[in-house]
Amino acid sequence: MGFYPGTSGCFGAVRTVMIRLAAFVLLGLTAFSFGSSLPRRGVLGIPFQPVPEDLRTKLKLGPQEAVQAASDANGLKAGDLVVGVSGKRFKTFAEWNDLVRAAAGGEKVRLIVRRDGKDEEVEVLFKPKPVDSTDSYETVYDDVVSGGHRIRTLITHPRSEGRHPVLFWIQGINTSSVDFPLSTNNYIANALRPFAEDGYVTVRIEKPGVGDSEGGPAALVGFDEELDIYRQALKSLSRYAFVDSSRVFIFGHSMGGCHAPLLASEIPVKGIITYGTVSNSWLEWEIRSPRIQGPLAGQSRAEVDQQVRQVTAFFHYLYNEKRSVAWIQKNRPELRALAKEISPDGVMLNPRSIKYMQEVNDKNFCSYWSRVGDAHVLALFGENDWISLREDQTQVCDAVNAARAGFGTFTVVPGSDHLFSKCTSMKDSYDRFGKPGTEFNPALVGIIKSWIKSLG
Repeated sequence: MGFYPGTSGCFGAVRTVMIRLAAFVLLGLTAFSFGSSLPRRGVLGIPFQPVPEDLRTKLKLGPQEAVQAASDANGLKAGDLVVGVSGKRFKTFAEWNDLVRAAAGGEKVRLIVRRDGKDEEVEVLFKPKPVDSTDSYETVYDDVVSGGHRIRTLITHPRSEGRHPVLFWIQGINTSSVDFPLSTNNYIANALRPFAEDGYVTVRIEKPGVGDSEGGPAALVGFDEELDIYRQALKSLSRYAFVDSSRVFIFGHSMGGCHAPLLASEIPVKGIITYGTVSNSWLEWEIRSPRIQGPLAGQSRAEVDQQVRQVTAFFHYLYNEKRSVAWIQKNRPELRALAKEISPDGVMLNPRSIKYMQEVNDKNFCSYWSRVGDAHVLALFGENDWISLREDQTQVCDAVNAARAGFGTFTVVPGSDHLFSKCTSMKDSYDRFGKPGTEFNPALVGIIKSWIKSLG
């Protein structure tokens, strides 16, 4: 999951909320060496955001056919619409990212910019990424090899002497970069910074084809292939003298919580924290989540029920029978419109591939949760999280305790949503999701630290 309410394209208003988030990344790539064998790339240093819905409709642009500069920076003006890179236009945010990466051979790139109603080319410069170093920690920019590709790892090293506990972050389903200073005001940095400043080693891993990492494109990488980058990163911790290997805690956010038990069933860890994950089949999530999200988007219960019936049939063929989208369109005419809406190209289920989602659906996550050995597990649910399902979190705890009584704990994070933001209700979160002005809920950090302390 992550920035992701579902693959169910019939819930257009919900999907629009996610699109609002997907372009809020700093993009841009160029060679810039730093310590590791993997060159550190640069960034454009420009904050981008999806085009406002009314403007996009007026200009007859697809949902992801442009990004908007959020401020004056690097030759762009706030409000500029970027529609292409190096003479090539893009259809999706993933293509936009890939085009920027392809321009990495030089120090400059020419963007196709729609300004004042006209298209023009604007030359912008790549800038070295900032190095994150504070009085509390320094960041080690290292790499691991997975599938023949070098994958960037970002590891904060506390400045105090000795070996330190580890908080090993596993990102959700989205493919945005996690390479940013922990002083950045985003949900990942806000969750990890208090641990880095408190003497923890924190670990982040870039996905294949994202940031400095080789491989990709990230959107086409399968779940099993992605799992191996976390496997290799977890194994690599033994080479750092400042790591206390007896106190490694995995923090799997959203889809990251699906990777977590698979890793812990292979590599012993002290504990696992999950937040807003899935423990049933993905098909069940596809069916249940629209009944929460649809009414938040303004749909009636009758409209939701009718659409869920179609969604259930579509994903049965896609996941259980492994039928292609083309097959569904040809053989199930009543699902043709839905299939086209959910997966226009027959390859992607925004934001990941059909292959990825089929591999997720094939996993019996409860089986893995019963095989995490001596790992203690804290399953967290944000009180106002409208993306994940509460029952998936309680089931994690139940599966762990059935195997090792007392090793699983379920806790609700009050006043929190899927991205750890303060909110008063699911509706409040839905209306403000991904927009500027949301505030991080520090209750999350307090709950996790108290739980770790209770383990001794």
